[in-house]
Amino acid sequence: MADIKISGKMKLKTFQSEFCKKFPFLVPTIVNKEGTRLSNDYTIAKCNTLVNGEYSPIKVDDLSINGNLLVGTLEKRFMECFGIPCQVIYRKNGKHLQTGGKYDSLSISEANRTLESENAEKIVLTDITSYA
Repeated sequence: MADIKISGKMKLKTFQSEFCKKFPFLVPTIVNKEGTRLSNDYTIAKCNTLVNGEYSPIKVDDLSINGNLLVGTLEKRFMECFGIPCQVIYRKNGKHLQTGGKYDSLSISEANRTLESENAEKIVLTDITSYA
């Protein structure tokens, strides 16, 4: 399974698009400290500045993820590497829900398959801006 590489220069919508092509039932979102989603037009570095009040050095040039990574670990690594909170969400019954609980302890691939079997809705790439 090919990795998705994320860098500070990458726009959120580009990352989300690449992610959703591989895992159509999940989408990572970036939130501020109050849990409000940030605009998908921002870069990872801009999100860092907005969340922290000033730019805080990013600890890696890029982060590489694949389907074997646990959902909860992806969220944790975003904070460790980029200094910003990431929340993976899915869509079910017309609502956007945070993964949490059982999904965070599954690999990204397993969570995607589980959500598909539980009749979650595919994330529509043209609607990604609605997550901001």
